[in-house]
Amino acid sequence: MKNVIKDLRGFFFYFGYWLLMSFLDRLIFLISFYDKVNFSNFKDVLRIYYHGLPLDFSVVSYICALPFLGYLVLNHYSNEVLKRKLLNAYTFLILILFQIVTFANVNIYREWGDKISKRAIDAIAEDAAGAAASAESTPILIPVLGIVLLTAGGYWLFLRLFREVRFPKKLAWWKLGIQFFIGGLFLFGFIRGGFGRAPLNPSKAYFSANTFYNHAAVNTHYALLREYFTRNQRMRSPYKYFSADEEAKTVLKPAFTEIPDSTFNILNAKKPNVVVIVLESFVADLIHSMGGEKGITPHFEELIAQGLFFDQIYAASDRSDKGIVGIFSGFPAQGPESIIKYIDKHENMPAIGQEFHDAGYKTSFYHGGQSEFYNFKSYMLSHGIEKVVDIMNFNPLLPRTSWGVYDHVVFERMIEDLDEEDQPFFSSIFTLVNHEPFDLYDGYKFGKDNNVNKFKSTAFYTDQAVHEFLEQAKTKDWYKNTLFVLVADHGHRLPSEKWDITMPQRFHIPLLFFGEPIKAEYRGKKMNMIGNQTDLAKSLLNQLKLPTDRYRWSRDLFNHSFPQVAFYNSKDAFGIITKEEVVSYDRVGNRVNFIANEQYPKEKADSLMNMAKAYYQEVYEDFMKY
Repeated sequence: MKNVIKDLRGFFFYFGYWLLMSFLDRLIFLISFYDKVNFSNFKDVLRIYYHGLPLDFSVVSYICALPFLGYLVLNHYSNEVLKRKLLNAYTFLILILFQIVTFANVNIYREWGDKISKRAIDAIAEDAAGAAASAESTPILIPVLGIVLLTAGGYWLFLRLFREVRFPKKLAWWKLGIQFFIGGLFLFGFIRGGFGRAPLNPSKAYFSANTFYNHAAVNTHYALLREYFTRNQRMRSPYKYFSADEEAKTVLKPAFTEIPDSTFNILNAKKPNVVVIVLESFVADLIHSMGGEKGITPHFEELIAQGLFFDQIYAASDRSDKGIVGIFSGFPAQGPESIIKYIDKHENMPAIGQEFHDAGYKTSFYHGGQSEFYNFKSYMLSHGIEKVVDIMNFNPLLPRTSWGVYDHVVFERMIEDLDEEDQPFFSSIFTLVNHEPFDLYDGYKFGKDNNVNKFKSTAFYTDQAVHEFLEQAKTKDWYKNTLFVLVADHGHRLPSEKWDITMPQRFHIPLLFFGEPIKAEYRGKKMNMIGNQTDLAKSLLNQLKLPTDRYRWSRDLFNHSFPQVAFYNSKDAFGIITKEEVVSYDRVGNRVNFIANEQYPKEKADSLMNMAKAYYQEVYEDFMKY
């Protein structure tokens, strides 16, 4: 076995060589923008390199995969010269491409403020003259010279390092099998970023509220490769119903027409702390007051009696990645796409954390799972959130679900941190236990014989965790000046199992404002207007007199002239809800796939459908522009 590992030393040596090239790429980037880096604090530079390591390992593993397979396949060929020539040619070719990307990235970042991407390469391919004109302020000679010198120097180093490396000859098949297993496990583990639920993505490298530091940590070549392989409909809209943009805007206008001076204020505090609790899969059917079964969420019922409750709110979509963006950015779902997947896009959109940060609030986000999942970490850090606490901040020996640390443990940590936090603060938490496979270590209230009962049990647990958090909060000095907002990320097919993805009940979720800063006359009050999850952003910001002009898709639920219409969206369908009718449309089959009221006049139903088509056409146009 020792000899088998020894025979792989050339492979590990090659891996180390490319890791060095990745380090050099990052160093060139940092030196090129030295004015953005605090070199006097060398810890900052070390942190950039440390947090970029998983992506470095991944891209190096991709590069090493082909030589590794070639080594195994050609093991029984004795022509040493041919093997070395193939490796040399492969290394030289990859080295040239590697350095071209390295130096092109510096120029593109200087001009665009974004790292090299397919969008940038497409722009160059489509309009080389325009791209050259855009780069006129950047010296061309230096990158060209850099590409030549680093390619030559890198290749010389490779030849020197590998001069004494020999290829093992004609190993036994069982030895090759062991090497394939070891090398394959090594490469696959690094390529994927481990063997957990969340595969590797650029968000893994995000660690700072300083956007440039995050960009520097992200491996340039990894991000570019990932964009080519994951890019789908980023620049091709699946919603093309109106030939003229102005026509779509005209059709959509009634859904966003509000009288500016009609907003009423529900708060008795000018600058309260704000805590947003995002409840995983907390569909309306879990809440008795919303038509659900009694006893699943008894504490939420108590909060409804003491807070201001909106009982006709609908989620933007059916997944957490779209729900988080809907809540914090007031941006609707994009069907087959998800803007949070693309860091270069989501960094350019607004989110309420920025407004709170700019207003002097201390900001934080808590989640018991991997915050890199769905790029939550990069989204939060690039939108005014100073501190992200996730699974990596907890003792690994603590009991966990398959998704991460139990919610009550995260709530306890949140309480501890808020006790030490300067006021005012804006803090949010995203729960996770009420998610498939509905893990609980301490008993299932409704049993675990089927998914319905398991789901009801994890919802009961979530309800209890929130209750205990609020009871603890009530003992703290900051409680009296804290507004709590509870909202679901999306709905669910459970526990009723009777709502299809085309039906509004699948997207029906609670929205509750709770706390001492709410005026007495609004406590215990229910608001019945039809609205969207995306309306929370503008509604909350308006109450605190914070800027809302960037939140085009969000409306004010506290405006007396609020248009009573909501929209919902899944991958292949979308719908519109009013008090009189609900209509859903299958965009793939180009047909209406659900009508709630068959007696509703067809011309009015068609008018509603056109509004929904205009809505998602315009949303996707914005998605493509970001």
